[in-house]
Amino acid sequence: MAEPMFTLCGQVANVYVQPGGTSKKTGEAFDPRDKVQILGHVPLQGGGTKLDLVTLNVEDAKPYQVVQGKTIRVPVGTYAVGKSVGYFIPQGARLALVSGS
Repeated sequence: MAEPMFTLCGQVANVYVQPGGTSKKTGEAFDPRDKVQILGHVPLQGGGTKLDLVTLNVEDAKPYQVVQGKTIRVPVGTYAVGKSVGYFIPQGARLALVSGS
């Protein structure tokens, strides 16, 4: 895998499975999905930081459950969602435990 351009660093706050269901918009069925929520500091333009919680789909929740409460670094990709930015973990990407956490 190529060196990632963006990485997300933060504390694994929660790991869960989103139940499957049916999309209200399209009517299509979708399978359950493993999710991880990472809490981290986001720099502000005028200086300082704010806390932000990012929820990501993951292929397998088990590696994230093992490090829940610890600080990790994981490569992410980005995409536009209206005027906001969405994030995803590229397939095959691996998390790294940040030392001292």
